[in-house]
Amino acid sequence: MEIVAEYFLLENLIINYIILYATKRFTRTETSNIRLILASLIGALYAFVVFFPSLQFLAKFLVKIAVSILMIIVGFNPAKLYYFIKQIATFYIVTFVFGGAALAFFYFFDIEAFVGGGIFYIQGLPSLIKLLILAIFLSLILLKFTWGYIQNIISKEKVFIPITIHLKDKKADIMALMDTGNSLKDPISETPVIVAEFLAIKELLPHNIQNIFLEYKENNLEIISSIMSKTTDEIRFRVIPFKSIGLENGLLLGFKPDKVSLKDENHTTISNIVVGIYNNTLSPDNKYMALLHPEILK
Repeated sequence: MEIVAEYFLLENLIINYIILYATKRFTRTETSNIRLILASLIGALYAFVVFFPSLQFLAKFLVKIAVSILMIIVGFNPAKLYYFIKQIATFYIVTFVFGGAALAFFYFFDIEAFVGGGIFYIQGLPSLIKLLILAIFLSLILLKFTWGYIQNIISKEKVFIPITIHLKDKKADIMALMDTGNSLKDPISETPVIVAEFLAIKELLPHNIQNIFLEYKENNLEIISSIMSKTTDEIRFRVIPFKSIGLENGLLLGFKPDKVSLKDENHTTISNIVVGIYNNTLSPDNKYMALLHPEILK
């Protein structure tokens, strides 16, 4: 099969961009299209080494790893080692899933292509477009059903994010843990819930409400009735049902803050959020005092 250099470069550029864009979305990284295109071009140009016998030393495994690292640095400019590890791990996972899906369709549908020397080349733009559409579709299905498991693999250490909860002219600075198991939502508005320790957000609450929480250490019906009767325009409480180990029908009191600011990579600010008040300790070692809902970063 005759390989046209222009098509070869274009194919690799498109495929690299799709993989990098998927990496951006899955890792929720803010970056520009220019950066992604430049990183994709680096990968596309690197693929040309297979055509030059004198450059075969560049096809070694360590050089391939170095090129992928360069693509991540150019594409995302990670500020911390944690973000770099997350991005490159996701990049490889998406690459393997996408590549596997493309090869599966290549063999099933007998698409004319060349495979060899570490390259994969599809003859003709229509065939390329057809394969890309099918591979993207299958990859999205696979990633949709496996991403929760993948996140647990690439997030070996817990993610702590400092947050600030704002209400009127008050604010509370708290260390929060990104909790993939936190699925709490306000039953009426379906708004995600951040669970925060009472002592961490105490100063946001009116003094009469603080006194009730200090008197009762558990959120039973008595405390809920007392607080709901004192709801004012300053702060409106709502009841959030939850389930946990050993507790089938738990209740949390929550309120809607003006906004919550996250000191993450993107300096995220959320206004559509509810804070659930937990009148106990969330972390046995006091490393965090709030649990973040995973949806708030989508």
